[in-house]
Amino acid sequence: MAFFPYAAIWRIPLRGAHFLLRLSDQQAGYAKRLRGLGENEWIVEFHPTAATRRKDPDLPGVLTARLLRYQWPGFRPSWLLTSLLDSQTHPYAELVELYHRRWQIETIYREWKHGLDIQNLRSHTPAGVIKEVYAHLLLSNLVRWVMTDAVQGTDRHPVDLSYLTTLTYIQNALLQMLRGDAERVGFLYRQLLKDVRNARIRKRPGRSYARRCDKPRNRGNGHLQQPAKLAESLA
Repeated sequence: MAFFPYAAIWRIPLRGAHFLLRLSDQQAGYAKRLRGLGENEWIVEFHPTAATRRKDPDLPGVLTARLLRYQWPGFRPSWLLTSLLDSQTHPYAELVELYHRRWQIETIYREWKHGLDIQNLRSHTPAGVIKEVYAHLLLSNLVRWVMTDAVQGTDRHPVDLSYLTTLTYIQNALLQMLRGDAERVGFLYRQLLKDVRNARIRKRPGRSYARRCDKPRNRGNGHLQQPAKLAESLA
């Protein structure tokens, strides 16, 4: 079997958690399909290699999971593997969307760095640095809480709103709230939510052209991996 982090994945459910990860075409090909759940999803099992068993003899003999195949228009097919086996509780489309939302964690790191200036810590002791980091993360969570409150009762999602704009609105609103009574504070907060609700970010359009490096790659044994962006789909 090609590289497959069997041991690491198996321990995730033991901690009371689940996994949703991406597989290559080659890794997906090693899955033994037990039964189909739909046109593009199956209950599968993986068996550890002898080398993996030697490294960790306590591993069970089989890993049962759910394999999903999906394809964005113009891109090559992709594979997901998850421990969420119930297709009724965790629908196919919901898992595909959930996996791609995880990429927004990179945006969150950028918000911490440039919005909260978290990289510039001023403490001179380890304990002080930890306190500063916690304070920044608490502020980040409070900003996210306001964004979540702003979209209640709408069809929008908090990640569709601008974090930096929300942070600016909150800073301006706090200056006014500190000088107002309870009634005015309530009015200012409602106005804040309205402003935040309208602070939508512009979705970057998908790439519609092929990069020069977007060529099929030889994976050996006559197997060619197509580029992520399929050239034949380009207008």
